Amino acid sequence: MKNILNNVISELNSRSGDYCSIKRRKGWFNYLVNGDLGFTPESLHSVLKKVIDQTDKRPRGNKLLFLRNRDGFTVKSNNIPYRKEEALERFITASNDPDTYFNQIPIGGNKESIDIGIKENESRFIFVELKPWSSKNSPLFAIVESLKNLIEYEIIKERGIKHNKEFGEYNEVDLMILAPLSYYRDYGLNNGVENKIGLIKKTLNDLSLEFRTKISLMILPIDEPAFDEACRKACDKYKKTTDLEIIHISNSDAIPELKRDQWKLLVSSDIESYA
Repeated sequence: MKNILNNVISELNSRSGDYCSIKRRKGWFNYLVNGDLGFTPESLHSVLKKVIDQTDKRPRGNKLLFLRNRDGFTVKSNNIPYRKEEALERFITASNDPDTYFNQIPIGGNKESIDIGIKENESRFIFVELKPWSSKNSPLFAIVESLKNLIEYEIIKERGIKHNKEFGEYNEVDLMILAPLSYYRDYGLNNGVENKIGLIKKTLNDLSLEFRTKISLMILPIDEPAFDEACRKACDKYKKTTDLEIIHISNSDAIPELKRDQWKLLVSSDIESYA
């Protein structure tokens, strides 16, 4: 994934002075001030297609679009996850319908995967890009990641690349950035930022029209200490013998705050139709 994104970012030439507007935190905050992404939706679309639709860059692998429910993650001796984002992803999947919520769906090869996939119905699917309580990757970086996944899916269909047929064929694929509130606050999206939300909505609308998709930024209503405690309680019943041990959870370990009906909308594009 990083190689593809690095190639995309390099092709876009999305630099402002001595830094990259997509990769650097400074680029996100400058965008909130001046509204400049460093690229246009059209140029991003063109570069994504150009980079990904090359013989050696196209999606590949034996399990493309394989729908799975990975339930294992590594836990330290104090029952705190070794990788918080991995554990959070597993608990979100375990807290929702296992028939329609999936994780780590292979999309490009070389461990490129969709964090969480949601089958809304027979014609609509959601690609979820998950971020933890703190991350070096800004919302802009997450949006570009999501659009990369969308283009890879479109190329799989257009090129007839071998993939899991049980995944289905979706006319509508929505994109969602899902993160706890502290992640958004860390990137300047807290109380009293209505003007910034308006700017982001306009950007999402422009991207949505270009890529024919709906893009949403959603909030997980659970803070890190509360998740740690819920995780600790869930892990207590699993007998461990060593530090950094992999445990496996199930729907019985669901955390109520991670159910979809508890997620809150921060901002989304207004697209209503893919026609």
